[in-house]
Amino acid sequence: MIVHEPALPVDPRLPGEPTVLEVGRTQLWLGRRGVRVRLPTRLLALRIGGRAIGWRGIAGYAIVIAVLWFSAGALFKAVDLPGQTAVYPVLFAVFQVLRWRVAQRREQLAERLTGADAPPPLRSAVRQVGWWYLVSTAVTFVGGAVLCAAALLTEPRSTGNHWYSPSVAIGVHTCALAVGAGATALVLGRVLRAPVIAEDETSRLVDEVLRAEDPYRFASSVVYAVLALPIFVVDWEVPGPLEWIGLAYLVVVTTTQLIGWLLARRRYRRLPPGFYGR
Repeated sequence: MIVHEPALPVDPRLPGEPTVLEVGRTQLWLGRRGVRVRLPTRLLALRIGGRAIGWRGIAGYAIVIAVLWFSAGALFKAVDLPGQTAVYPVLFAVFQVLRWRVAQRREQLAERLTGADAPPPLRSAVRQVGWWYLVSTAVTFVGGAVLCAAALLTEPRSTGNHWYSPSVAIGVHTCALAVGAGATALVLGRVLRAPVIAEDETSRLVDEVLRAEDPYRFASSVVYAVLALPIFVVDWEVPGPLEWIGLAYLVVVTTTQLIGWLLARRRYRRLPPGFYGR
């Protein structure tokens, strides 16, 4: 197959052909960056369209996760189990990893079609991802672990609303934070060391843009800072200074990741002229 050709959406069971949804998603993605094409190239349609949240299989995953999301809250409240809010970041992590794995299947197909180059140097990959994102992610999980440990060491006094001790709930939320760290590391490790999938300078630039966007698309750490940290969700008395430190932690994590996302969007706001399709 010649990849450097317009994508012709046909029967999705045929290997190597993008679907109508993938082509449409790619058109929108390119259009937001100043490129208007009727039919994007196969390579771009497979890579960009394969990341769409509405792609095959994702809808089913989303429905299952949504059902678990709402039923878990009711179950934990009815039985009074520790870690009711900790379930949500775990479900979010599972959904993000499933989305990422679906996209990776299209990435592997694009890689087989083009013959992928070696991964970019680590310094270049880090620059493409952006230091703002990396700092935000490091603060999320390292700072979150420190705050979880501080919450355990301070032994907050229970208000008597639960049958379990505060340390049990804090431990459950710490495990949820660890699950989020594992999911983030899984995606980020691949982003930093993935091969360059390109057939010309245009698709090489798109590879760089996708490498910069994927951490925010599949591994945003702000959700774990908000939902997994126990001092924000428990209903017992927590020492005042720890609450203020936790609030400052949340502000730093959210601000740094938002700045990184805005800078990445600004950096790749418009694509230069090139062959994106016909």
